[in-house]
Amino acid sequence: MNGPTRPNFSLPPSPERVESTVDDEFRFHLEERRAQLIAEGMSPDDADREVQRRFGDVASYKRETAAIDHKKVRAERRAGFIASLWRETLRAVRLLTRDRGFATTAAATLGLGLAGVMATYAVVHDVLLKPLPYPDPTRVVAVRHPSTVPGSGERIWGLSTGGYVHLRDHAKSFEAFGIYSASSFTVLKDGESEVARVARATPGALSVLGARVEIGTFFSAEDAQPGGADVAILSAEYHRSQFGGDPAAVGTILETANGSYQIIGVAAPGLTVPMPGPFADASDLTGFGVDVWLPLRVNEAGPFYNSHPYVGVARLAEGVDVASANTELTSLLARFPEWMPQAYTASFLQEYDFRIAATPLHDAVIGPQLARALWLLLAAVTLMLAAAVANVANLFLARIEARRQEAAVRSALGASTSQMTAHYAAESLLVCGCAFAFAVGLAYAAVAGLPWFAPRDVPLIHDAALGVGAIGLGAALALLIAAALALAPALRRTLDIDALRDGRTLGASPRRRLLRQSLMVAQLAATVILLSGAAMLVRGARTLRNVDAGFEPDGVVAFQVWLPFSSYDTRERASVFYRDLEARLRSIPGVTAVGFGPLPLQDFGTACSVVFREGRPYDVGEQPPCVSTPVALPGWFGVLDIDVAGERPTWRDVDARTQAVVVTQALADRLWPGEDAIGRGIGSNGPDSESWYRVVGVVPELRAEALDAPPTEAVFYAATGLVPDQRTDAINYLSVLVRTSLDDPMQVVPGLQAAVRQLDARVPVVKPRTLPQVVSRSMGRLNFLLALIGVAALVAFTLSTVGTYGVVSYMMMQRRTEMGIRMALGATAGNVVRLVASQSVRVALIGVTLGVLGAVYASQVLETMVFTGGGAGPVLLLAVAGVLVGVVLLASVAPARAATRVDPSEALRG
Repeated sequence: MNGPTRPNFSLPPSPERVESTVDDEFRFHLEERRAQLIAEGMSPDDADREVQRRFGDVASYKRETAAIDHKKVRAERRAGFIASLWRETLRAVRLLTRDRGFATTAAATLGLGLAGVMATYAVVHDVLLKPLPYPDPTRVVAVRHPSTVPGSGERIWGLSTGGYVHLRDHAKSFEAFGIYSASSFTVLKDGESEVARVARATPGALSVLGARVEIGTFFSAEDAQPGGADVAILSAEYHRSQFGGDPAAVGTILETANGSYQIIGVAAPGLTVPMPGPFADASDLTGFGVDVWLPLRVNEAGPFYNSHPYVGVARLAEGVDVASANTELTSLLARFPEWMPQAYTASFLQEYDFRIAATPLHDAVIGPQLARALWLLLAAVTLMLAAAVANVANLFLARIEARRQEAAVRSALGASTSQMTAHYAAESLLVCGCAFAFAVGLAYAAVAGLPWFAPRDVPLIHDAALGVGAIGLGAALALLIAAALALAPALRRTLDIDALRDGRTLGASPRRRLLRQSLMVAQLAATVILLSGAAMLVRGARTLRNVDAGFEPDGVVAFQVWLPFSSYDTRERASVFYRDLEARLRSIPGVTAVGFGPLPLQDFGTACSVVFREGRPYDVGEQPPCVSTPVALPGWFGVLDIDVAGERPTWRDVDARTQAVVVTQALADRLWPGEDAIGRGIGSNGPDSESWYRVVGVVPELRAEALDAPPTEAVFYAATGLVPDQRTDAINYLSVLVRTSLDDPMQVVPGLQAAVRQLDARVPVVKPRTLPQVVSRSMGRLNFLLALIGVAALVAFTLSTVGTYGVVSYMMMQRRTEMGIRMALGATAGNVVRLVASQSVRVALIGVTLGVLGAVYASQVLETMVFTGGGAGPVLLLAVAGVLVGVVLLASVAPARAATRVDPSEALRG
């Protein structure tokens, strides 16, 4: 009897054939043993039983064998795929080297998109996601007073001295609690004066901020008490820049215009305040760095006042969350009128909606508007990347269609799915790898360049760096894009019979055309959203530039002077300095006017004072307005060309102590609606004051707080106070404004500095700049966001334009035969062009329609973040949509006209 035969040829092992192969193998061995036993004389039934006895649990052995074979097949296929990928990579390198145009275009396009996402994510991470450099940063909170102020709107005030003392003594939610303030003073050194950034802090605040010393010691408990020694601690950076890092600086005296301080230590590097504070000029604390630390002395016995100049910082106790802390703080706030009746009343808490809130310190530093703006920017660059991916995907599809016959031949000759996948994956990986490398360099340059054009008042952004997270995100996106580009052609499992013929067809299949058109739609929709957003920001910026602020900035130079209190301890003494300085400045060639007072768009809105009307107390329930109350010396209104109905205060008013003041019309309408404000009495010393300032002029309209804010409510107080020779530094820190007739106003700065130095060498000239620069700085965040979103929109628009032209051109190349047949059957060139244009415009209309819908939603979000001039109106959206449809139409005409030049007879032979 012949035994079973075993095949000498079999297909390569595969997961699909493992089970059948194992079955065949076991069947062969069982049948061969059975045949052998029968040949030795056993009956068939005995042979079956013997075979079963000898082999045992055949089913179990089959499963074990199949598992081994499956593992072997997987290993062989992995090795085969890797080997195939290596071969295909070398082949792809040769092909892409020959087709440099495609490779360069695809890599550069993807690189732009990836670089935008990586750079923006780096900023978002370091600004929004990275913890602040303080111990236990997730437990550190800022404690402040949100309130609704009549005349000023929603404000966030700091803590008062009394509020701090009572919260410190009664709040159980805090493990450590303190307050600080940030300002500046003048340091005197070698006969020269310079400005140093100063922070005054309580021991509790220093504990929360994790303060440590590198040399010397920190403040003692006695230093922080009223009457303590005048001591100072230098920052590591200031110690290095001003004292060369010499340890001997500790123990020496720091001479300032505010007095002498003994240096007792040098802080460890990096110690800063997280934010400048309620009344600090942010431009004085760029980056919120600190040069000199002083103890903040609190008189715990009082008296306490309703003034809130301090930032409260606290570390939550273990197990306490922010919500629980706020519940306790709210209950403690309700007792302020009981604890400090001279400073707080129940009616004040109610009328001003005076609240208290602990906010995670990171959220307090960043603020909601900046966070929303950065997330918006990340969304914008993501749309730009989507447009880039759609563009490159269309390029890849065109390349695949051009090599369709080659792929079909390879498949017909036995190339497996894994081999074809390796073929497409190799090209996409190479292109995306080059794009990633290009993107890393571009993103690094973009982030490194941020300090050159980002606004200085944006917290933390100047410390942003391209970190591992951003690079990892870029790498992950590049791999994901490479996989997507390789996936579509790899999904084809059936043999492309059409491509094995002569290759002449009427065009791509409907499914391929639909895919390409879908990519165009996505690209156009993303571009519409970006262009409309950029257009909104442009319109907002133009609107702000055209706002009539009520003052004329052109030709004005501004700087600040800080008069030392030791020599100018009353308003009268300070006024003498300003009057003498005015005379010196007017003698400088090119100077036409001089004034002293607040700096528009900088010194307004940081603080407010309640104002009262003479002879007209506020009714019960009527909210006294809290408005800006700067001091404006004679000449201030004139140097800014501010219209004043009535009179402008003069030096004669100062000499005669007429207490002449000017108010804005917005405040006059609130205090004396429908009446003439001239001659009215006004003041901030309460409704029962016996002395009042007298209104002599009204400014019709002034936007000095912000260009996108309502007209400013303010009273410009007189140079001298109601009490003569009262010791105060109320006007020691005014801005000096000088109008010049020079083409370059900054040319007068050396003369201005010399005039101040000759008058008093201890008085520094702080931050000279032109007033247009101040106006521009007030729009810094809007301009910054406009520049970044504008770049993203421009890139997306360029990609859409070039990509649309390329796709339409390639589609026309594929349809040349179709166009020839149409012309052979009587169609004219115009008919062909109109056909192609109409088909392209239909795709464009779908894309821009989806984009307009997205832009409407995006405009609503954008309007809540920055000033945009009124959202995305229909005219703006139609204009953006029209531009893109026009681009698509123009991109369609040239390829269509080229397709009409096909010889009809040649098309018919094909």
